[in-house]
Amino acid sequence: MLPASILALPALAPEVPAQYVLPGEDALAVPLTIALLEAGVISDAMLRTPRNALLVDVFAAQEKHLAERALAHWWTKLIRARPCKFFRWELHVQQLEDTGHGYGKTDTAWFCFTRMGYGNSYPPRFALAKGVEQLESLLGGFGQTVLAVLQDATRLLPDAQTPWSALGWVESVYWGDSTNDVELLENRRYEHGWDTVAELVENEHVMTRATFYRELPEWVCAPKRICSRAEIESAATTAFARKVTEVCDALHALVTDPAFVLSPADKGTYRCGRETIDGSMILLWKQFDAIGEMIDDYLNDLGNCGEYCDFIDANPVPMTEAGIREFMTKTEQAIQVAVLTEKLVLLLGEEF
Repeated sequence: MLPASILALPALAPEVPAQYVLPGEDALAVPLTIALLEAGVISDAMLRTPRNALLVDVFAAQEKHLAERALAHWWTKLIRARPCKFFRWELHVQQLEDTGHGYGKTDTAWFCFTRMGYGNSYPPRFALAKGVEQLESLLGGFGQTVLAVLQDATRLLPDAQTPWSALGWVESVYWGDSTNDVELLENRRYEHGWDTVAELVENEHVMTRATFYRELPEWVCAPKRICSRAEIESAATTAFARKVTEVCDALHALVTDPAFVLSPADKGTYRCGRETIDGSMILLWKQFDAIGEMIDDYLNDLGNCGEYCDFIDANPVPMTEAGIREFMTKTEQAIQVAVLTEKLVLLLGEEF
């Protein structure tokens, strides 16, 4: 009789193996536990065996239990030390297929984040117009510069739905083959068989550039730092503006610290070959704007195609001491960014 972990296959051809080894729980639990031990995540106290435990029971589930207990202890301690009101995530570890990004299945554990409450609630939504416009009223470019800081911060966090991601979607799906609205409408007219552009507009909803930017400045979706630090400091004459500036300064101090190693390439689900159907947050300009429409279209299309994941961050971690330590360092830094980003979003945005 073959072992339980072996599946017998019929002999089809010489190049087809007669047996296929199914990866069991040990394929992840054992090397992960060893790596956690070497990295010091599993403490001596966790290794102590209860006096009344049977040895067979202890050894049967020891690796998996130790890994789960150690990671739960580290994660709980981390998020309790830096709690957030909206950015509340859960951590789980799993194996995923090789996505072509160079991550081997046998030596890589995928540390994935999901939004707490996923399935029972939607990501938190914020409209940014009110706060950003207040800053713009103090100095042209003040609000845009702060929005650029927020943009950079979101790229150091698990995937979010934002004005900049909405712009990428509308450019790819609607505007990709045109340089202006005249070309866009003519192309769509031809593709859909209408005799005139007027007939197209009357019968179809086309997301033109004019429609997309009707209620928001173009820089909202691609903000730039156009004000100097001195100009902002001079313009921050209200308590609100000073609070915003303080948070931006704290973010700058964090990410420019020599010990800060986290980069945008370290975050997001793209490395597992899937896009997320969820998000850590949804940022809009106004509550019912074209940005929200594009985000909803994107999520609907993603859901219909079925090629998505429900976690918001996927981290391929080599199951080595160095791999575990690097992941922990970058995750701790991401949580620090999350705390400050949430403060900035709550200052600028209206939740709904």
